Parts: sequence; structure tokens; C-alpha cells
Amino acid sequence: MTNKKRGYIDITIDGKKKTLHFSMNFWAEFTEQMGISLQEIGSVFESGISLPGLRALIYSAVLANDLEQGNTVDYNIYTAGNWLDDISAETINDVVETMSQSKILGNALNNNESKIPAKPKPSKK
Repeated sequence: MTNKKRGYIDITIDGKKKTLHFSMNFWAEFTEQMGISLQEIGSVFESGISLPGLRALIYSAVLANDLEQGNTVDYNIYTAGNWLDDISAETINDVVETMSQSKILGNALNNNESKIPAKPKPSKK
């Protein structure tokens, strides 16, 4: 199901295929896990991704897909932390690339611009 433009990527964890989905459900879960607002998302990735950020990223993306698909959720954030031992640096790069190619509120994440569009100012006539 890998489709980076649509925010999907498949990875193998513990010998099982897991699909990560960088959807609005992902962003809702990720911001909750990180304790941040939508406006703060860019700051999480400014100087690279932290270990808690990476763990929350993997967990939130797998969880979003599984809940969207009606799959059984038999893991938690700490299980996702254990998964990190089995995920190669190359796979992590692919995951981060997929996330950066996905969209959030209509704006590409890798633009490093405001993620929430400003309200248009009324024109003076």
C-alpha cells in the first residue's frame, strides 16, 4: 500500500508488515502524544527528530492506519519504542520522507510555513 503522496508507507516490524498512514488522524494523535498544538509541529522537526518524537511518529502513524482500517490494536506507545530497535536508519528515512510528502491542512509539511492558513483580510473598496 506504499503511496508516499497519499501518506502511506509499509514497513516490516517484528516480521510483520505494518502500514503507516500520515493522515489527519495521524496528526491528531501525534500532537496529542507530543503535547503540542498544530502550530508547534514545525518546531518538533526543526533540529532533527528526537527519540520521543520518532517513537510518537511511528506509533501514531501505525495507530492511525489500524484504527482507520478497523484492525485490532494490540500495541501501545511502549511497544512502538521496542519496534525502533528493529527499524533500520534507511527505513526511518523513508518514513520521514513519506511524512514530509504528505499534506497537513492543505500545506506541505516540508514548506516550514504556517500550517494553518491565515484568514483572508477583507478587501477595502
